[in-house]
Amino acid sequence: MASTGSGKHRADVEINVLESFEVRSRRSIREAEKAKLDRTSRRARRAIARMEARALKREKALARPVAPLSGNRRLRHNSTFRTALTMVTASGLFATVALPAYAYDPEIAAMARLTTTNQADIEQTDGTQNLTVAAANTIKFVRGEYASANAESVLRQQTLNNYLAYNGPTAAEFVKNPPYSIISSEQVLQVASKYVGTPYVFGGSNPRGFDCSGLILFVYAQFGIALPHSVTAQARSGIIVSPEDALPGDLVIYNDHGHSGIYAGNGQMYHAPQRGDYVKLGVINSLAEAGGHYFVRLGTN
Repeated sequence: MASTGSGKHRADVEINVLESFEVRSRRSIREAEKAKLDRTSRRARRAIARMEARALKREKALARPVAPLSGNRRLRHNSTFRTALTMVTASGLFATVALPAYAYDPEIAAMARLTTTNQADIEQTDGTQNLTVAAANTIKFVRGEYASANAESVLRQQTLNNYLAYNGPTAAEFVKNPPYSIISSEQVLQVASKYVGTPYVFGGSNPRGFDCSGLILFVYAQFGIALPHSVTAQARSGIIVSPEDALPGDLVIYNDHGHSGIYAGNGQMYHAPQRGDYVKLGVINSLAEAGGHYFVRLGTN
């Protein structure tokens, strides 16, 4: 019994000790949190005080009158300004002197339809200069009639410049020395297909730009056949064949003579359709026809 009572007493003592420790632990935690909060509050107050002091210092500095420059300081200031101004002026004069009196532009030369766009081939004579000035004086500028260039006109001008810059063999040179001695449907179509994607250029007759009759002219020139640059005249350069007898390589002539192409069989033809388009293989009736079309065969004479 004594031992039992003694054990119970020890257990009660241990419980009391644990409870006291738990109470002290909770108190310590609260005190630590309070101390941390106090430190944070003190730091915030010090930061606010520093900011107020800096603001007050700035206000005093702004309120202080600015002393005028002394004689020596004013002299140094003006000297620095004059030096900088002199350097800028000298740079401008140097850049102006460095500009050439005459700048050659190949694109302008091409647009002026000169016989060459090579600078070395153009002699800068008084006559040339006078001709250029005279041509420029013939241009009439009227206020309010200027239309800004749009993307289409810019592209058209670029295509024209590219066309004028062509320096490869011409149709006339091919006629004199044709690369193909025998005309066959397969060979004609093979030559025509090489120019698919060439831009349409009104009056064009080289691989930088074709119109409908210019394409035919250039293709057949490579077989030694000289053709005029006209749908009507080309239609008269061969014999008319019936649609049943038409063969690939024959000409497709629209009845109104407004368009033509090279027959490719199966109701298709190679042609340069219209402005803004390209040489392509297309359906014969893809464009509006005036009463249909007929076929002409070349190289039979």
